[in-house]
Amino acid sequence: MNSHKNNEKIIQLLSEMEPIHDESEEEKKKRLEMTANAIKNAEEEAPFAFAKRIAGGVCVALWAFAIVAMVFGFGELGVLLPFMLISLAVVCGLNIPDFWKKGKVMDVVVAIAACAACLIFAVGMIIAGSR
Repeated sequence: MNSHKNNEKIIQLLSEMEPIHDESEEEKKKRLEMTANAIKNAEEEAPFAFAKRIAGGVCVALWAFAIVAMVFGFGELGVLLPFMLISLAVVCGLNIPDFWKKGKVMDVVVAIAACAACLIFAVGMIIAGSR
């Protein structure tokens, strides 16, 4: 998995690497380029990695709570489902910038559609449930 910690480990390994044989200019250039790319990847992903981890954890916790509530009968679907959909929309929305950076236009479109659909259904359920 390409995470901030993994990128930092790669940067550290690449900077500590000592060649087995004498490096040619081309090999040295490649090694420095790989280190620069790893640093760039670490800097680009750092702001979104923590937010994705938190949003994913909240989404999983909310879904697990809702499933347990439904199984044991102390939760109502009309109350829990909107919040489950909102948490799913947040997780979808946080993936949009990554898809855009990678040039995956169709994934961006699908993520935006999924995010919008989740939000529309959640708000609709909240409005309909309040009547």
